Amino acid sequence: MSDHLEGLNESQRAAAIAPAPQLVLAGAGSGKTETLARRAIDLILQKDEPPERLLCITFTNRAAAEMRARMAAKLGPRAPHWVGTFHACMARLLTEDAGLVDAAPRGFTILDPPRARALVGQLTGIKDVKEMAMVQEAVSLLRNYGVKPKARPPKTPALSRFEGEVMDQAVTVMPAYVAELRRQRVLDFDDLLVVPAEAMETDPALAARWSARWSEILVDEYQDTNAAQHRLLRLLASGHGRVFAVGDDCQSIYGWRGAEIAHIRRFGQDFPKARAAIKLETNYRSTRTILAAANAIAAKDPEALRKTLHSAAPLGVAGAAIALNGVETSEEEGRAVISWIRALRHQSPNQPLRECAVLIRAGFVAEPIMDALREAGVPVQMVSDREADLPREVLAVIAWLRLAMSHDADEKHERWDAAADDAFRRACVLPRRPVTGQAFAQLRQHATDHEIAFAEAVPSAPISEPERRAFAAVLDVARVIHKRILARRAKPAEALQIAAEASGLADALSDSAALRRSWQALLGRADRLGSVSDFAEAAALGALDVEAEGPDSIQVMTLHRAKGLEFDHVFMAGLEEGIFPSRKAEQQGTLPEERRLFYVGLTRARFTLRLSYVHRRRQWKSHASRFITEIPRNLLSGSVPAAKADSGDRPKAAAGRKPSAAVARKLPSEADTAQMVAAFKARKRVPSGRG
Repeated sequence: MSDHLEGLNESQRAAAIAPAPQLVLAGAGSGKTETLARRAIDLILQKDEPPERLLCITFTNRAAAEMRARMAAKLGPRAPHWVGTFHACMARLLTEDAGLVDAAPRGFTILDPPRARALVGQLTGIKDVKEMAMVQEAVSLLRNYGVKPKARPPKTPALSRFEGEVMDQAVTVMPAYVAELRRQRVLDFDDLLVVPAEAMETDPALAARWSARWSEILVDEYQDTNAAQHRLLRLLASGHGRVFAVGDDCQSIYGWRGAEIAHIRRFGQDFPKARAAIKLETNYRSTRTILAAANAIAAKDPEALRKTLHSAAPLGVAGAAIALNGVETSEEEGRAVISWIRALRHQSPNQPLRECAVLIRAGFVAEPIMDALREAGVPVQMVSDREADLPREVLAVIAWLRLAMSHDADEKHERWDAAADDAFRRACVLPRRPVTGQAFAQLRQHATDHEIAFAEAVPSAPISEPERRAFAAVLDVARVIHKRILARRAKPAEALQIAAEASGLADALSDSAALRRSWQALLGRADRLGSVSDFAEAAALGALDVEAEGPDSIQVMTLHRAKGLEFDHVFMAGLEEGIFPSRKAEQQGTLPEERRLFYVGLTRARFTLRLSYVHRRRQWKSHASRFITEIPRNLLSGSVPAAKADSGDRPKAAAGRKPSAAVARKLPSEADTAQMVAAFKARKRVPSGRG
């Protein structure tokens, strides 16, 4: 066996060397990231593929940074050049091939989410921030589904969750929204997928050019692809068909935001030359007991692509039984979490708290748990599902860093990367400088005409000398930042501090407590994205999706947020009918996705797992989730609720279909749910951000 494949099991090795197209069904904890990285390494070392001919797509920048690190450890400078999210890779492609696509002009700016929401609000007249965000989210989904103006939206779980009024507003405003993006010569995040896909469909020569750019496309988390990503992938692979996709349909939990589980299940139809899927079924994370429970849950889905997880642990080591905890009230559930933590600490005094997680399906379940932990003096962190919008001062420092890192010079030549043109524009704005919008428009036009970066256009652009000096001063500061970063061999956090000091923004970052928190949070997670260049590339998309390390504390998060993570000990709370599975899932016929979410929760745990449900939550009596009753009783310790006769899934239920009378009686009413959520919001005891 070649050294670069050493340590892989038989299935992983088969996947690493299989000819593409190939689907790899990788169960939870089966080493999919390592397998994908080793495949790229094998293609370069054994198949002599040039590094720039491989496109490696991940779904988060955190995963991309990890992938780059693993490849660089084996390949050094020969590591693949194109590793990133769909959005990051397409932004780079549109930048490098500037001018080939009319909708992506040279030096285009990427509209960040806050500005996209504000534009929707401006065009619709909506003032309420939440309503504005909801309409913008619907517009985003419509565009990713490829819905044309005046066309009827498809009936999907992602779109059916919006009220009719919201959908009407989204359908109405979408053409004006897109037209305004084009007028402003900017792209939003959806454009990064939709624009290249539409350009290739319109221009077969462009499709052939871009498809020929890469010899193979490797995709992680294939089950999470949405309509636009799937469409884009097939176009990029149209010339060679070499797609290596890794994923797990049992972990497809993002249908509500547009992910299509059908993509992984019909891989063989989309790529007819593909051989049978290779299955990675050896789990290197969880105990046999936990895996047996997960397998039982997965087996309840008749449409799942069959696989069975096996533990890599020595034979005879089953692990502790899954503890089942039924309590009377939500307050008792909070106290149960305290008892759980104390028991873990008693058994293992040095147990890190951050390796203990409380996972929830709905945010309000966390409230009494957070209260109990705080009152007991146990450090706790509520991990948010969404990244907070960064203040303009923090964004400006990031822009200065990006501009500085776009600089390259030797004894004879100086170059600036056009990919940082938008960073140059932002750096010119903060701190304020005597530069007019007209001067910047003239600079942009000159750069476009000569196909150079905005920074390179400063000496020759037809602008006044005072304006030229103002632009030149910005570049002087960027040179200083770049020089200091290189001299100190700085990592991202230190590089950001250098940029803040040199640009004159350091004092502004301490103007308020909110600014200081945002700045420190960014510094706390910056180094986890890899090198300064890696950070700059992720920042270009405003996609700095990495948690700060923070103090040692219990992690409380939703099950969706926990996807991709793992913990020594997991406490799954709020496992009641109407909460998990949710009442909406019952109504909309999305119970299979709820079951997959339960599967994801189970497989986050390495050593111990505790399941908890409440008999009476606030105003109503509640019952244990049907998913608990699907776990074989011999795997559970504690009182096991009897299975309900009407607890089976209704996979054929159409969106909006009401549950049976039997189910309706045991679920909280809409009024009950509204009252509970209103009470939760009124108390505001659970923070929306971190820690």
